[in-house]
Amino acid sequence: MKNLKKYGAAAAAGLVAATLLSGCGDTKEAPASEGSTKSGLTQYKPPKVDTKGLLSKAKDGTFEGKSAANGEGEYSIISITVKDHKITAATFDGFLKDGKRKGEDYGKTNGKIENKVYYNKAQLALKANKTYAEALLQKQELNKVDGISGATLSYKQFFDAAQRALEEAGK
Repeated sequence: MKNLKKYGAAAAAGLVAATLLSGCGDTKEAPASEGSTKSGLTQYKPPKVDTKGLLSKAKDGTFEGKSAANGEGEYSIISITVKDHKITAATFDGFLKDGKRKGEDYGKTNGKIENKVYYNKAQLALKANKTYAEALLQKQELNKVDGISGATLSYKQFFDAAQRALEEAGK
């Protein structure tokens, strides 16, 4: 019984310490374009899209899809090239609300890396954009492209933009 009390007290102390420490850290949040619990998008589940059906109706050519903007006004654009009902090329880029393409400065403050964690998360999102486009090209099915942890909003915007581009290709 003494051991049970001893371990119970230690477990409670550990729980309190973990709870207190979980709130510690830099106050600068991750870029608004990436998964945050405030937006409720950390577990985004995309709708089912009949990519094969959309591609079966698609004309040859290059088509763009623009995602809806996030709360910060940032959006993404995908460009897909279709030939013989297959995606032969795809690029996916994120844009700031002023229309500037997100690049190596994304996540910097006043041109400097003031918060390494913040900057790394922003750059992860940029890398994810390239990965998403490559995966769509390889898999040829939107629902087979997996989201990347830490880049949830990029994935949501990718999915939105790609669906719009595929629908445009079929018009």
